[in-house]
Amino acid sequence: MTSIGVAFACGIAALLSSPSLPRAQEEPLYEPLVDRDARGFKEGKYAKDLAFCRNRALPQERLAREGAGQAVGGAALATAGNIARYMPVPGFGAAQGLWAGGSAAEAVGSAAAGHGAMTAEQAMQDYVLVVNACLERRGYLLLR
Repeated sequence: MTSIGVAFACGIAALLSSPSLPRAQEEPLYEPLVDRDARGFKEGKYAKDLAFCRNRALPQERLAREGAGQAVGGAALATAGNIARYMPVPGFGAAQGLWAGGSAAEAVGSAAAGHGAMTAEQAMQDYVLVVNACLERRGYLLLR
């Protein structure tokens, strides 16, 4: 009966985690704070340079988004496992199996969520570093 609890928890987690949007529809992860009042600042050139710099940081962006998705999926699995542990089922053996499966799903989900959050945080820091360094090399003054 342990597999029933794990299957239930995995099913709930799959329903709660949504697939990511195509890259064109995704919101930017980070908007640099650039001095737009600086002498010679041109909005069109900045938009092109920012797109170039974001493209250079694409591996870090992907990793940050994947880590965030893993954190959400892990949290959903942990929640589903916790819910599964308290599902009323007839019979002591079935209840024990569901409790064990729910506990396992909760533990795995919590670990996945923690790892995903840590990965996303580090990748986000790297992403910001790459974008900022790229813009600075192109002559922009960053305010933060």
